[in-house]
Amino acid sequence: MKQVISDYYGIKVIGLIKLTPKVYKVKTQKELYIVKVVESRNIEKVYEYIEILQLKCFVKILLNKNNEILTIFQQKYLYLMPYIDNSQGLLKEMKIKFYFETLAYLHLNSFYYTKINQDYFQTLNQDILSVIQERQVYYEQMIKNYESIIYRSPSQWMLVMNYYRIHDSLCHARNYLSQYLEKTKSFSQIRVCLTYKHFDYNHISLKQRIFLSIDNMSIDLPIYDLFDMYQRIPDILFDLDCFSQYYFKKIELQEEEKLLLCCLMNIVPIIYYNDNEIENIIKLSRLLYYLDSIHCFIEQI
Repeated sequence: MKQVISDYYGIKVIGLIKLTPKVYKVKTQKELYIVKVVESRNIEKVYEYIEILQLKCFVKILLNKNNEILTIFQQKYLYLMPYIDNSQGLLKEMKIKFYFETLAYLHLNSFYYTKINQDYFQTLNQDILSVIQERQVYYEQMIKNYESIIYRSPSQWMLVMNYYRIHDSLCHARNYLSQYLEKTKSFSQIRVCLTYKHFDYNHISLKQRIFLSIDNMSIDLPIYDLFDMYQRIPDILFDLDCFSQYYFKKIELQEEEKLLLCCLMNIVPIIYYNDNEIENIIKLSRLLYYLDSIHCFIEQI
């Protein structure tokens, strides 16, 4: 790797520090860099969009001697970028605020309409129904298992008593999906934009006010960023105002986008019980709070 960096970037490497299996800190006499190893060339298209739209919220990638962002390395690819010190502490609230503000900026500046046919919606319908069915079967089987137990544990009782809420949420998901399909039955185009879809506190530099990773970005529906955030970060369940204050004030979702987002939000996440009763109760309590928070979220959009 040292030789590749020297040959393609003209940088003399003193040492490499492995941060993850695919990320290294590069030490030179003058500066520090980060090198990432990726499997494909997918980020080239995304980075081209970033450059064309002159989006200022992402870390810059260095070009190699061929004026390209990717360099072949051991049948894979690597890219190089400046090392940015992100040791400001967690500052979770500030990072969430910045993330939603930047998400609104990203979406607003990259929206466009792309042509599709009805096959797109049918495939989407089948995929979502498959997930709903999977969740329904999973929780139905849990209930059947516990109904045959004479002396249930507290977490088992808790699930049996609240199963109706899980069932209702999945029914709501089906209903919203039906409304979405009805709304889009004559559509020949949809609105898409650059989406981030990989929130991570460590990928945000408040000092530089940029995102430090673009590996999971793609062109997709804007709602997938909101859904990803809601699923990924439990903190959001306790601070729904961040959606309205930092995103919905700048971005107005279209009616069909709202319907699809409501559908996805109502697809109950799977929780796995184990032998630790306290952990099981905490898991189910979080799930029930998630179900409560969905209603508040839907009211906001």
